[in-house]
Amino acid sequence: MKVIFDKAELISAITIALGAVSSRHDNPILECIKITAEKPDICRITTYDNEKGFHIDLNANVIEDGGCLINAQRLIGMVKNMPADITLECGKNMTASLTSERSVYEIQYQDIKLYPNIMEISARQSFTLKQGQLRDVIIQTIFAVADNNDRLQLNGAYFTVDNGYIHVVALDGLRFAERMIRDEKIIKTNIEVAADTEVKFIIPKKSLFEVIKLLDEPDENITVIKARRHVMFKIKNVTFHTALIDGDYIEYRRFIPKNETTNAIVNTAELRDSLERALFITEYKEAGRLKAPVKLNFYDGVLNISSVSSSNKSTDEIYADKTGNDLEIGFNCRMLLDTFRVLDCEKICLKLTTPLSAMAMVPVDPYDDSFLYFTFPTRITENF
Repeated sequence: MKVIFDKAELISAITIALGAVSSRHDNPILECIKITAEKPDICRITTYDNEKGFHIDLNANVIEDGGCLINAQRLIGMVKNMPADITLECGKNMTASLTSERSVYEIQYQDIKLYPNIMEISARQSFTLKQGQLRDVIIQTIFAVADNNDRLQLNGAYFTVDNGYIHVVALDGLRFAERMIRDEKIIKTNIEVAADTEVKFIIPKKSLFEVIKLLDEPDENITVIKARRHVMFKIKNVTFHTALIDGDYIEYRRFIPKNETTNAIVNTAELRDSLERALFITEYKEAGRLKAPVKLNFYDGVLNISSVSSSNKSTDEIYADKTGNDLEIGFNCRMLLDTFRVLDCEKICLKLTTPLSAMAMVPVDPYDDSFLYFTFPTRITENF
């Protein structure tokens, strides 16, 4: 095989593909990038880690057909150091050369027959939407996806899609995130299932991070194809596929707080900034002490935000349009702040019941179902 690559295009393709290179070091083959080339200008880069994978097609000057497996980390390091366009040539004794102007690297490669066969995904359903829409629903829920939870389904985000909307839910046991986008241009196609069947699947958290990296053109479309146990994302020359998490998602609606006794409408940015200031106190590490909570005290037309450690203290006040009972409640500051960092609305409605019940965060408009978040509180000690 002999191929001439544009340096920038090759770096871009390999950088994306690295997201599916195995880091477990138990199978050296999966630490490689598979490169195949076919005259006159067809070149494909493939990576796969037994859970997720990439196919990336790029233009190249193919002088001789063929293929090879090259260690991904070594390859990207060499390519970045090259001065200009790069010629990759596989020679005898399983040695490949990378040449750019007068610079030459030599590296061992392996036969592509050693690479696992990646099964073809048989589409059952698909849908199309804007990249920006998909990015928003992922960014605004991924922080609430669990890490290594015994209930496997909580280690992914739960998607439900139909004509006109996309709905995503995440829950890690301490906080909940729900995001809905309604748009008549979100189009679903059912191939092997009944026409009125919603598209439903649970995507692992690691795979969601890889999807986010691909969504850099908000106004361009992306097509998502669902098979029985996999889902595939297609954007221009990049195809990303991932295994799904099996099983039914938890019946999350039973956890949603109801019958609130306190409602408060606050400025989202003001409360976010106050929590950022409180975080400096709550994250202060002291030997033998737990991290201090942040305390929210709702009274009159004020929301007081405070935090105390053994040697530091912060206090903040913002205006709150409150109805109902006065209430004092504590939270893990970072967990609560994660929600406010993704909110993009000017004002938000906080709904509370008791100091030991979750606080819900919803749009001010009661008819707006675009998001729902809630976070469970932490106990406030008497000396706080």
